Amino acid sequence: MTKPGLALLALLALIAVGCGNAKVDTAGVENGIKQQVTAAGSPVSKVDCPSDVKVEKGATFKCSVTFENGATGKVQVLQEGGHHYVYSLAPGSVQVPGSVLEKKIQQQLTQQGATNPAVNCPDNIIVKVGTYVVCDVSGPKGKGTVKFTFSDASGTVDTSSVSTTG
Repeated sequence: MTKPGLALLALLALIAVGCGNAKVDTAGVENGIKQQVTAAGSPVSKVDCPSDVKVEKGATFKCSVTFENGATGKVQVLQEGGHHYVYSLAPGSVQVPGSVLEKKIQQQLTQQGATNPAVNCPDNIIVKVGTYVVCDVSGPKGKGTVKFTFSDASGTVDTSSVSTTG
């Protein structure tokens, strides 16, 4: 091989090594999460992604998020390549303050005909699709419980699942 050919081969090898060490643009990913992810209807207020993630098409990593309503969770980031990412809430990672959900459940119970329902949920609720959350409820007719499920991993209450006992 000629000297120019060897020089070109060495240059290509250096470029390949440099590309193998490329890091994900953390600031860009964090901005994308803030623009695209919500929990219980609330936008992201804070994102913390690892700063040492290598660019690797098809690889995933997680970022910690805090939402304006006080909810917290993890966002899974899928690297599609070419600075394109897909963001999704990691199932079971979202925790919503009970006070946020109390307001939504009170509204739903009022729409169902309850008079002045007072709902008291646990302080912190882990969002798990397909499982019920039970909260205390009271009103002019007495005390009981209300149960509901989530329709998605973001903490959206499935309004059709809201029902009371007692």
